Parts: sequence; C-alpha cells; structure tokens
Amino acid sequence: MKILFIGQDTFRISLAGGTTLLTDPWFKNNRFWRTVPPAFFPEQIGRIDYILSSHNHLDHIDDPSLALAKKQATIVVGSQKVAERAKKFGVSQSFGLMPGEEKKFESFSVKATPAFHPMAKDAIGFLINADGRQIYFSGDTRPDQRLTSFLQGAGKIDLALLQASCARYFGKDDGLDLITSTDLVRAIKPAIAVPMHFHTRFKKKSSPEEFAKILKGSGIEVLIFKLGEEKEIFK
Repeated sequence: MKILFIGQDTFRISLAGGTTLLTDPWFKNNRFWRTVPPAFFPEQIGRIDYILSSHNHLDHIDDPSLALAKKQATIVVGSQKVAERAKKFGVSQSFGLMPGEEKKFESFSVKATPAFHPMAKDAIGFLINADGRQIYFSGDTRPDQRLTSFLQGAGKIDLALLQASCARYFGKDDGLDLITSTDLVRAIKPAIAVPMHFHTRFKKKSSPEEFAKILKGSGIEVLIFKLGEEKEIFK
C-alpha cells in the first residue's frame, strides 16, 4: 500500500492490487482559502478508481475532482449531499452513506463513521478495509464520545488519518484541533497516526510537528507527510 499526500486532506491511496482511492479531493488553487497550492492537479495523478469524500465543503470535494470522476468513470462514495452533487454533476456512480453503513467493492470495503461537524450535518468519516488493514479517515469532526465508542468497537485500526487543525466559531471549535485530535489517537490506539487539515486559512495555529511532539512516548507511530511525498505503508 502506498499513500501520496496531495494537500489538506487529499491522499491518493494505492492498494496492492492496483486499485486507487482518493480522499477528500481539493484541487482548486484559491489563494483566499489555501495557504499552499496542492502538490498535484487532477491531470497529474493518473487513474483514480474511487473518490471518498466526507462532506460537501469546498476543501473536501470540488468541481475539478468531480470532473475527474466524470471523465474517468470514478466511483464516488461520500455523505448524502456529496452523492447527490456527484450525480447532478454527471458522475456515473455515486453512493451516499450514513454512519454505520458499509459498501463493499472488489478490492476493499468502506464503512461510514459518525462525524460531528456543525457546518455539515451529514458529514461522515470512513473506515477503509483493504490489503488486510483497517484505515480510519476522520474528515472534519468535533470530538464526541459517540465517535470514540464507535471506533473503539471497530477492531484494530492500523492507520488513522486525522484532522488536527480547525476553525473556531462563536467560542467553539468546528472540528478536531491538536489537543482533541491527539486525545482521540490515545483513545483508539492506532498503530500509525497521520495528522492532516493544515492547508486552509482561518484555522487555529497548528502543525504536524506539534502533533508528533504531543504523542511522543505514547507508543503510537506518527507519520508526517511532506507536500507531494509518497510513502509505502505496511510493506
């Protein structure tokens, strides 16, 4: 399994058999919202078989992503609004999931996890089972015991890709920040944790290095991806 970091929450996951997944794709280089441009654009990343999108916000799925899906007949799996938007855009296959629902494909399965994002009531996360491993992808979510309990009951998590930076509105965080993200890591005990969601403006100050520092000594490996870097996981 190889994982390529494109930016923000966008990772290309290449499975052992050649199937490719793309998480929360965001390619538009809007300097008002982005602190850095994506490492790659749709025409540079090759074949994508599946797009997994946690919710219908501009930094989690955008029109260039949907255009890629339409052109390549990529299957889109996401929240209800993501699936509806993909269908309206002309994507040939899209599936909307609710928390707890699972969709099985030839080379992997994906189950929707709870997510608590005040700006997207239908937001979900994903548990991906592929190559004999289980991956948790958080999308955007506030900390919540219901999420923690769901993940603790899901079996061993080999890799967790976790939001670790969020905005704050009216005195409340709209997702996971450094402290709540690392608290969740300690609660679910993945073998490997990868912090993400650092490339949007107007978020609380945070960094992957601070995430790793907080978890030092926990026994959980923290992987930090540089923009455009690909790593082989679980050799």
